[in-house]
Amino acid sequence: MSIWRYLLRTPIALLLFGCFGAFIFLAFDWPVEQVVLTSTFGEHRGDHFHAGIDLGGGSQPIYPISPGELIFFYRETDDYTTLPTGLGNFLVLQHQGGIRSLYAHLAAGSMNPYRKFYDGTQPLGTVGSSGYSSGTHLHLSIIDTEMGTVINPLLLLPPLTDHQAPEIKEVYLQSGQERISLEEGMSVRSTGTEGELFATVYDLRADVSFLWKLAPYKVFFSQDGREISAFTFDSLQRTSVVVQAAQNLVLMNTDMDFADIYDSPWTLSLGRINLVPGQTTLTVFASDFAGNESFKEYTLTVLE
Repeated sequence: MSIWRYLLRTPIALLLFGCFGAFIFLAFDWPVEQVVLTSTFGEHRGDHFHAGIDLGGGSQPIYPISPGELIFFYRETDDYTTLPTGLGNFLVLQHQGGIRSLYAHLAAGSMNPYRKFYDGTQPLGTVGSSGYSSGTHLHLSIIDTEMGTVINPLLLLPPLTDHQAPEIKEVYLQSGQERISLEEGMSVRSTGTEGELFATVYDLRADVSFLWKLAPYKVFFSQDGREISAFTFDSLQRTSVVVQAAQNLVLMNTDMDFADIYDSPWTLSLGRINLVPGQTTLTVFASDFAGNESFKEYTLTVLE
């Protein structure tokens, strides 16, 4: 059984209120003392969304985000054929309200599979680099089994200080086989009545001065004031078919999966636009979880 099928096996409800209603009565805390956010929810992961966040900060103890019961653990020395090995050594806790938390890439030998309940003061293990990992870090996922959703942990954990706005690096228009980088005031020649817009968008880590890309929280695109697309990386839900892997997860309240949203790492497919002769204004907006915002606007002349 896939780990995501196991964690999301309860049927999905339909109301977004139900998705977050259980969290009103629960208090969550960061699982590590030194919080260094190195990867955000919804990032490009080759063929699927990143279904959690990654925390750096070196080797340090890991604590439950809330008191809970140990319901699953996996060690790299166990049978590789039963579960995906990319998570390395990992474990899952069950909390109140149908909430589960998953902690992955733990250091070898640091988990205690015999402790059944954690009140929040006992460590779960140590941050490591087991599984498919390029460095010492903790992967954290939060699952709402009542909704069948994977939740952005930043919605539930204490806020982080962040003053860096996302970068909208480039915006591209594809008309026919040609893809051009847009500039304000430029003229474009249409090869049809429609084109497709793409944008390279990423957030920046708050604690470093050099470039470290993260997924933005929200991306919005409009043409002449009319919304074309809007993405918010709040949560992922399973499709109507049985979940076999993370590739089956779609963005909450949409029918868009990974391939619908990502053209390539950090480049989003924003949707199709009208290319009738005359002037048109295209606006791309992005924000991070802390509310820092960026936008780019282009007024173009479409030629026949």
